[in-house]
Amino acid sequence: MRDGFGKQKWPDGALYEGEWINNKAEGKGKFTHANGDYYEGDWKDDKANGYGIYVHNKTGAKYEGYWEQDMQHGSGIEIYSDGNRYEGMFKQGKRCG
Repeated sequence: MRDGFGKQKWPDGALYEGEWINNKAEGKGKFTHANGDYYEGDWKDDKANGYGIYVHNKTGAKYEGYWEQDMQHGSGIEIYSDGNRYEGMFKQGKRCG
């Protein structure tokens, strides 16, 4: 049973480093995908939930803002590699406003 701070590495190279409660990612943590993309921020019930930052490794594009159930939800900023940006509201992973 995972509880407290720890790391888990998957066979494909993905890695979670952060807090666990009752065997689930809960609290603060960083998940790095096998391709180098990563999410760092708040977790609840094994999902991005709360404030966090997602960075795309290959393009450098970034989202910084709020999440709910692994989706962008609430206020946030998307910044693209070409310098374009969107700042506003998101609902269930989509721009809203």
